[in-house]
Amino acid sequence: MVRTRRNGDPVPRHLEAGFSLVEVMAALVILAIAMTAVFATFASQQKSFTVQNRVAEMQQNLRQAAEYLSRDIRLAGYGIPDNVTVPDGVIAAGITSIRSIYAKDNTTGPDQIYVLFMFDMDGNQPPTTDNGAGVPSNAGSITVPGAAGFLATGGELVLVTDGTAADLYETSAASGTTLTLGGGFNYNSGHSKSYPAGSPPATVAKARFVRYYIDTVTDPAHPTLMVDRMAGAAPQPLADDIEDMQFDYGLDTSTPTDGVVDLWTPNPTNAQMPLIRQVRLQFVARTRIPEAGWAETRPALGNHAAGATPDGYRRRTYDIVVDVRNSGV
Repeated sequence: MVRTRRNGDPVPRHLEAGFSLVEVMAALVILAIAMTAVFATFASQQKSFTVQNRVAEMQQNLRQAAEYLSRDIRLAGYGIPDNVTVPDGVIAAGITSIRSIYAKDNTTGPDQIYVLFMFDMDGNQPPTTDNGAGVPSNAGSITVPGAAGFLATGGELVLVTDGTAADLYETSAASGTTLTLGGGFNYNSGHSKSYPAGSPPATVAKARFVRYYIDTVTDPAHPTLMVDRMAGAAPQPLADDIEDMQFDYGLDTSTPTDGVVDLWTPNPTNAQMPLIRQVRLQFVARTRIPEAGWAETRPALGNHAAGATPDGYRRRTYDIVVDVRNSGV
């Protein structure tokens, strides 16, 4: 049917409104190209944002791990005049004493480290004394001016020292002026040293005796730096996705010792532990989840060889040397 005007003349086809099929298809193609570009830009920006977040999380985990360990290592041996007796097997089989640091090297996995020092920096629980009553060998309790600040349920370590010798005890309860001793590790078992009554009284202070290690068993996909407070409580997580931790120990082997590092070793002997003057901390952190298309292998660290195959994780390393200010002879 031909459209006509009122006067009967036909309407020219070029005056009809609308788009041709070719025009519509061309517009759709242009729109598809534009949307593809927009989506590609969005996907790229989203991936970049995600990667940056994961990298920032890695770096934060590394800083947190280094902060905790470096603080405790600097304080290792503080307030402890002589080796402290510990039960056989708490650190390692056949090891029954520690003064500052005990190192555990591992060439096929992360290292471990034990650190001991007097903890007297807490304003809520400063050092106290034995109240002049003395502390006999194998004591069952310690009388102090007040037990406020100690956990009523026990499970804390206290250090008793007269400035020449020191002993480590575990509390099983705290109430009034009495710290009851005991606990699962029985740190006070077999102590022959006694602290006689009188003046000056012996110092009684909380002790920080901790083991740092990486838990790769609970959740293998997310290795976690852990701290074990060595008093029966469950270990606590400190930093997530810390894949490896290695230590090197700087020893002052000169005679007499002069405080200068002469030898570095990843595995000091028991006799060399008192000679440690510096500790080199090395960490590897990885992203929380692997990234599609990313190929990376766990790097070698210390005396721990690199991984065998790429696994898709992004990684960062951290390396710091810490002075041990209170250790050794």
